[in-house]
Formats: sequence, C-alpha cells, structure tokens
Amino acid sequence: MFIAVSGNIGAGKTTLVTRLAQHFGGRAELEAVRDNPYLNDFYQDMARWAFPLQIYFLSHRFEQAVGVASRPEPVILDRTIYEDAHIFAYNLFKSGYLSNRDYRNYHHLYETMIDLVPLPDLVIFLKGSVATLQQRIQLRHATRDSQRQHENIIPEEYLRNLNECYDRWIATFSLSPVFTIDIDLVDLAKGQAFEQLLKNIEPYLPLST
Repeated sequence: MFIAVSGNIGAGKTTLVTRLAQHFGGRAELEAVRDNPYLNDFYQDMARWAFPLQIYFLSHRFEQAVGVASRPEPVILDRTIYEDAHIFAYNLFKSGYLSNRDYRNYHHLYETMIDLVPLPDLVIFLKGSVATLQQRIQLRHATRDSQRQHENIIPEEYLRNLNECYDRWIATFSLSPVFTIDIDLVDLAKGQAFEQLLKNIEPYLPLST
C-alpha cells in the first residue's frame, strides 16, 4: 500500500502521514526539511537559492519514491515528486525566481526520473486557505519547532501563489485517485475526523479488497 499526502506548507501533512503510518503499521516517509541545507538561505534570498533548493528536493523525493517499490510494509509519503515540479518549481519560475535556463534544466531532470516512480494507490490532498495555513505555521512556531523557524518569514503572497498552483495541478492530476480534505472545515487532529477519514479512503486501498 502506497499513500501520498499532498498540500501546501502548514497544511498538516507530516502529522497526518505519521498517524496513518501508525494506524496501518507502515513506514512514514517524511519530507527532507530538517537536514535541508538550503531552506533558510532560500527564504532569505529566493532568487539566489531557488535552483539548488529545487534540485535538492527533486533528488531526495526521487530517492524516496523509488524506495517505495522495495518496501514490504505500507508506505505513507509526505508530499509527492509531482508537486515539486508542477507546483514549487513552476511557481518559482512563474514568479521570476527561476530563470528559463534553470527551469528547463530542472524539467529535463524531472522528465528523466518520472517514469521510474511508482504511482500512489491514493493521494490525500489537504486543501486550506492562506489564513488557515498561516495560523498553523504560527502554531508550529509557538511550539518551538527549531527545524522550521524559516517558515516564519514565508511571504503571504508565496503561500497564496502556491495555493493557486495546487488548485491548477489537482484539477488535472489523473495518475492516481485523489481524496480532498478541506482543512478549513475539518480538523484531523480530532479523533472522530480521523476515523471518518479512514472510512472514506478504505475503498481506494488494496488492503480493503
């Protein structure tokens, strides 16, 4: 079983990935944030660090995704390689932080990798307004997650642009089934909401057959 959890910064992906992995007795594959050598520099100077940051994420995401095929246990993935290309790299290019040359180079690497990546059985998309995302980012800061201090300087416009890219991508994504959760309306931290989610996604999963 292979589930991917997608969504913008602050949507609650890591928390949900961890809970799903615990529930299914599987492996949580988390995003390469804590040891990322570029993130702090990127948020200070996006134009300077956009390309190396995206290459770093792409290589780590590819390594994670390819590794899924060799795992005997269920795997729950924090964000997909598709989001790297169609949301984050695209947004940086559209915003002028990635040059035409760098964007073409990045996409050439992406296209050579993508056919080797296994498809998720299900993508769970956490959709939320910028206000909700900012509230959750501030909550993380309040709990003193020192590995995510860079998030406190994320511009509101950056989050808004990413949301627009997510809406554009999810509307056309057809490689795997997608189950969308509006985090403005549903708090997955509550036990009842999580139990309802498990019931909702059961028909998509190979363990249910």
